Amino acid sequence: MKDQSKSSRRQEEEEVKLPWNAELEVKDLIKPITLRRIRLFQTAGALFLLLAAGLGAWWFFVKPPSGERLVEDMVAAAGGMDNWQDIRDGSFVRTHRMYDENGKVIKQSEETFFFKNNQEGHQLLIKSLTNSGDRVVVGHDKDGYWAVKNSDEVEPVKIAKDLEFMCDDEHCSPLCASEMALYRMSFPFKLTDGGVIPRNAGTAILNGEKATLLDVTFDPAVGHDRWIFYVSPATHLIRKIEHYGSVEDNAQPEEIFLSDFKKEGDIMLSHSNKYYRSNGKILEEYLISDVKFNASLGADLFERPQQVSMVSK
Repeated sequence: MKDQSKSSRRQEEEEVKLPWNAELEVKDLIKPITLRRIRLFQTAGALFLLLAAGLGAWWFFVKPPSGERLVEDMVAAAGGMDNWQDIRDGSFVRTHRMYDENGKVIKQSEETFFFKNNQEGHQLLIKSLTNSGDRVVVGHDKDGYWAVKNSDEVEPVKIAKDLEFMCDDEHCSPLCASEMALYRMSFPFKLTDGGVIPRNAGTAILNGEKATLLDVTFDPAVGHDRWIFYVSPATHLIRKIEHYGSVEDNAQPEEIFLSDFKKEGDIMLSHSNKYYRSNGKILEEYLISDVKFNASLGADLFERPQQVSMVSK
């Protein structure tokens, strides 16, 4: 009977199973190790949690924003894409001033830009009041470019060159420089177009203040030039633009300094674009004024006047 009782108790003890960590601790008591297993697991778990927390903090608070995120912030600061897309037409006056070495204005001209957005992009017309008092209009329609000076027809390429509406490129059209001015005015909204490749290029110091650098290139099917934007980290507004003719171009870029930001309706615009000499003195300035968005411009404003022939292509 005693043997049966001992055997039954032994069977019950064998059927009782200890938790896995208790078994490890029992084994460690019987045969000690340098660091008990359970402590090792606890330490590994704590290190994993610390690593995960560190990565999360870096991702949300330290990691530099992507180029796309920078563009989103810039668009929001400039008024938002919805407000920009609501603009159907508009006009503004652009005053161009040239300065001598002493900062004195030596030349000044004034142009009024009229634009109308459509399915093809937009239609542009420029009216200029020259220093001599002549009134010049240069436009473009489905039949080509046309120009009028004091109500008389003139050759559009010649007058556009005289008034600096076009650049020096042999393939330049009569309004190419004006189109570029309108394009620059549309930043940062145009940076959301297809084929634009924005990249966060770090930071730089501009006039003693920190600026975020946005490096913009394009899909080869869209363009081959390169733009670098110096953006205020506080306001997300553009303070300076550098333009290179190509991605590989290492020549001195066109440098434009933007200032005097004011709201026109819901859109925040720079009203002063400055260019400087290598010695730091101002060379020229473009001032924007009398901005009117959604001015309900009539379609006839952009039509070729009757006295202008159809041969100005």
